[in-house]
Parts: sequence; structure tokens; C-alpha cells
Amino acid sequence: MSDVTRASVTGLRSGHHADVSCAPWHRLPAKSDPGPGIPPHARWLTRLACLIVLALNAPAATATSLEPKLGPVLPENLRLVEQCLGSSTVDWLHREHIRIFGWIDGGYTWSDTGDGLLSKAPRPNRFGDEWLLNQLALVVERTLDPREWSWGFRTEFYCGADAALLRPLNGFGPDDNPRFGTDLRQLYLALHLPVLTDGGVDIKAGRIYVPIGYESTMAPYRPMYSAAYLWLYSQTGAATGGAATWHVTPQLDVIGGVTLGYNTWFELRGDEPSYIARAIYWLTPERKTKTLATIYTGPQPIAAAKGHLPDWQTVIEAQLVHDWNRRLTTAFEFNVGWDNHSTPDDGVCEWYGGYVLGIVHLQRQWDLHLRAEGFGDIHGSRTGVATTYGEFSVGFNFMPKPWLNFRPEIRWDLAMDPVFGPSHLSDPERDQVTLAIDCLLKF
Repeated sequence: MSDVTRASVTGLRSGHHADVSCAPWHRLPAKSDPGPGIPPHARWLTRLACLIVLALNAPAATATSLEPKLGPVLPENLRLVEQCLGSSTVDWLHREHIRIFGWIDGGYTWSDTGDGLLSKAPRPNRFGDEWLLNQLALVVERTLDPREWSWGFRTEFYCGADAALLRPLNGFGPDDNPRFGTDLRQLYLALHLPVLTDGGVDIKAGRIYVPIGYESTMAPYRPMYSAAYLWLYSQTGAATGGAATWHVTPQLDVIGGVTLGYNTWFELRGDEPSYIARAIYWLTPERKTKTLATIYTGPQPIAAAKGHLPDWQTVIEAQLVHDWNRRLTTAFEFNVGWDNHSTPDDGVCEWYGGYVLGIVHLQRQWDLHLRAEGFGDIHGSRTGVATTYGEFSVGFNFMPKPWLNFRPEIRWDLAMDPVFGPSHLSDPERDQVTLAIDCLLKF
């Protein structure tokens, strides 16, 4: 899942909170007040509708706009760690282009199907009626200078329930606790080469994020607590390998890479490496609309369901992300994939899926997130059950401080066959409702 190129189009922003034109909840225009005879919950729904209308009718953003971006602040832009260091140390960090930051993310999930480990969905908040420490992460990186020859690195350690879910092959730390694990999600060296074009070429090698997918494994870089089916069942988060990004023009990037297979810690899955190619194109110089296409192929580029060991896998991804204005962003993603010789009985196993995500910046401290998805596991090679899934999620991001986010959500999962519920129960359901909330602290 790609994690490093979406700050300008995903509702994530680099600055701190700033006042915006939309009035606070208690100061909406009088015409939005439904009157004293209307129940309190209806008043709040009316006010929410007014905020959404304001977002949809906000003027289109321009490249020269001086208004600050809305939405959550990325942890690397807070620089809170530097406030605990001496001035000489901070000066040295700036000269060397070194950043130190991190985050803590934890939450609670309730399911109407029961408690314990929930089958199939949601992920990564996969335990019903339980609090989880999902991620405690610390990042130290040296960024590249795009103007000249430069080198960099990134170390990204994290621990918690998400690290247990995504434990890599040949990983380290506890391997028998489903609620706590450890991992170095990234550990790589990087180079910037000012060659070929004005933008040059960036190269990184080691344990890296695989450039595929819109939603990220790491909590600050995805809009909601839960993730889409595509995130776990059709993509991969990190792998050992190398990737090169050629900045062909200010609007076009071309990426090529080689990995040792899905979620590996310097160990090869299968008989040979996997290969990835991606093209990212911004339709205008203002970078309001991003289109991209990715192909990832090899013996084991992504994880398969238990019992499905393919000889060769291929997944193709397409995305369209558009900033309608400074308050509204939409993202569309579609995946299609297939396994060759996945089982003795089926020569080819196929899957497909897609979702639409809406990010609405209601006001300075509130975002609204809407996601609708469909996922077809035609032969059961992704989830272990050959059926069609769907999910509808509504969530908010409450940001009282730049370093503090609360993300409540309600999610409805459904399938053509009974697959949902705690894994220890023998009578699964065709649908499932979950209520969840996480708290994200960034430093």
C-alpha cells in the first residue's frame, strides 16, 4: 500500500489547524435551525447537512490559494520531538535533513455478531468487544534533497496488534500473541540521482512499502480506523526489495521495482522475485486530479488464503483521486487479480473489487468519511470462501489538537454467504454491524 505520495489529495495536510469559513457547530446560520419544536437529534442532523452543503459548494482550490489545507496533520510535520531537544541538536538535525517522529494508535470495536476474533472483517480492528493497542511507532529518517545528488534512509519500527496481524516471514519478536507483535515496517537506504530529467530519479532498497493501494497500513496515513477489503485481500504492505521512481515531468512519475514476495524480512518467497510497475499522472499542473495504474506480478506478490499456493499471481490496480475543492476529496480504486494453478482443481483463481471513498472537511476540527465497497472472491483464493462481499462505512475524524485525533465509525459488512462473526462460533451470519473508535496520538 502506497504511503508516501498522497498528502495533497487524501485530506491529509502539512500545516496546523487554522480557522476556516464554515461556522462552528453552535454558530451555524439561523436559517439552518429547524426550530424549537424539532427534536435535538434532528437539529444535529440538519446542522450536519448544512456543513456538507457548504463543503460541496466551496470554491475550487487553486495552486495560488493562500488558505491552509484542512484535515489531519501528518506526524512528520508536527516536529514535537524537536521541542524536547536542545537547539544545537535541532540545528544539526535540520542540516542533515533528519526527522524523528511517531504515533500511538489504539481503539475499541463492538460487533453485533459477538466478541473475540472476527472472521473476514473488519481489519485491522479485528476483535469484537475488545480494546486494542494497534500501533506504537517510531520513525527516524533522512530525507532526500531533490535538487542535487543526495542520500537518505528510513527506519520505521512499530509494535502492537497490527504488527501481530502482519508479521513478516522471518520476522522478529513474539510470534504466538495475536494481540501484540513487533516489526521494522521499513528499513532502507535511498539515493536521489539528478539525471535523465529535471526531477531526477529516486532509488531505495531494503525493506520498503510496496507502491500499491490507496489505504495505508500505518494509522496516520489512512482516513478511517478500519480498512477496505482490498487492503488485506488484494494488496501487500511491505516487502524486501528495491524500487526506483523516475520523475519524468512535474505531472508524471514512473515507478519500477523488484521484491522478494509479500511481507518478507530479507527472505525470498517462491522460486523467484516479484515485479511491480506503476505510473502516476496528474492531469493538471495544480495537481487536483491524480490517476494511476499498477501491475504487480510474481510467484507470491500478495498473500493467498490457506490452502491456495499459486505458481504465479498478478494483480492490476487503477485509481482516480480528485480534489473538488479545499473541502471535498473523492478516491476511486479498482483491483482485479488472478492466480495461475492456485489449486489442483482450478487452473486459474480470480478476484476483483473496488470502492469509492469520500473525504469531507466539515470544519476546522471535523472530517466526515464515507466508503462503499464491493469485493468478489470468485474462487475463494483471497478469503477462503468463494463469495461476494460488500461494506458501507461512515466515520468522523475529530481533531481537537493537531497531534490528537479521535475516529469513530459505523460499518456494515454483508456477503452472499454466511461468513461473518467470531471465528470460534459455528453459525456465521450473512451480515455484520460494527461500531468502532480509535484514538491517534502523533508526536
